[in-house]
Amino acid sequence: MEAMLAGAPYRTLTRGDSIGSTTAATRARGPNGPIGREVPSRPRTGKGCAVSSVIGVDVGGTKVAVAAVENAAVREVVERPTDVSSTHALIAGIEAAVAEVTGRTGDPAAIGLGLPSQVDFATGTVLSSVNIPLEGVALREELGPRLGAPVFVDNDANCAALAEAQLVPDPPARHLVMLTLGTGVGGGVIIDGRIERGHTGLGAELGHVIVDGRAALEAREPGFPRPGSLEWICSGTGLERAATRAARENPQGALGRLLAEHGRVKGRDAVAVAEDGDSEALALFERLGRWLGLGIAGVVNTFEPEHVVIGGGLSRASDLFLDTACREASRHALPALWERTSVRLAGGGAAAGVIGAGLLAEQELERAFATDDVEGAPPPFSTDDVKGGTAPFATPRDTSGY
Repeated sequence: MEAMLAGAPYRTLTRGDSIGSTTAATRARGPNGPIGREVPSRPRTGKGCAVSSVIGVDVGGTKVAVAAVENAAVREVVERPTDVSSTHALIAGIEAAVAEVTGRTGDPAAIGLGLPSQVDFATGTVLSSVNIPLEGVALREELGPRLGAPVFVDNDANCAALAEAQLVPDPPARHLVMLTLGTGVGGGVIIDGRIERGHTGLGAELGHVIVDGRAALEAREPGFPRPGSLEWICSGTGLERAATRAARENPQGALGRLLAEHGRVKGRDAVAVAEDGDSEALALFERLGRWLGLGIAGVVNTFEPEHVVIGGGLSRASDLFLDTACREASRHALPALWERTSVRLAGGGAAAGVIGAGLLAEQELERAFATDDVEGAPPPFSTDDVKGGTAPFATPRDTSGY
């Protein structure tokens, strides 16, 4: 689908436009040229395996996906169920999945992890985590010695945005904002080709931006997401809340019958009813699209990105709301900015998190080579060893304090 809104084209990428042909043939580039310098090749002790590509790890609430990442493409993909029974079990599962990949590919130059969590990037410490038991864990320090490579940890939406910057039609995008519409609403911001994290790495929580000020000001209960926020309205949870409320108000309608049968109206049921042409359900998506449009206008006015990318599970129903969102955004974004911005669906699909985590590792490895420093905090492995070719990231610093 091609459309022109306020002079700005946007294209809906299908899931067939995967990691794909042109992207896989295009070397990822950072602000100073190609991402990821050549690492001195050295066999792994006892196995004769040379230092290989970076590894990307996407840790979700239900599965851990690991793969070697090269040129914004994945290979040797391993997926395992996420063991959330304990912190130890989860970390052991990540270690085992990475070991399965590196057993095929050889020693990685670095490893990137994306988590559904708030992360202090400088230390790789998980500050807040809802669905996985990692809160308070210094994950970079914990995993670096175990995996024998530098480890970089970030929020999964940040990683997905980094991947999408390589998956646009003319990669790489140097300025991009991603909104992920799933159970909640996540956000990732790319500025000058790198993730923008804010002061301590906790920024870009775009789902918590308020778009309905009246609802926010009238809310009395504490907690997040706040009423009136993008996540409150435009997430799958928000859609379910609105659909269930509409069903109660009209018990004789299609949504009302679903409520009577199931006790609630799930988001996917609201999508199915809307796709069947039910006017009440279609109105829900019209409303969602208008509020999303305000959110899009806000990020366009704030960041002036080349691309705004919409991902997440709810984006699969974009035909029901994306045109509305773009029309609404065109009313509220400054014309000079809007005409320079494209709005499109995410192209990475389920692989975006893994790709982005790998690209994160490449970028931070390049930073380490260039400055012998990573965000002001040294990795658990000395870059001097790597520059001198004396060790393939195999000699950890003193980790007795871990």
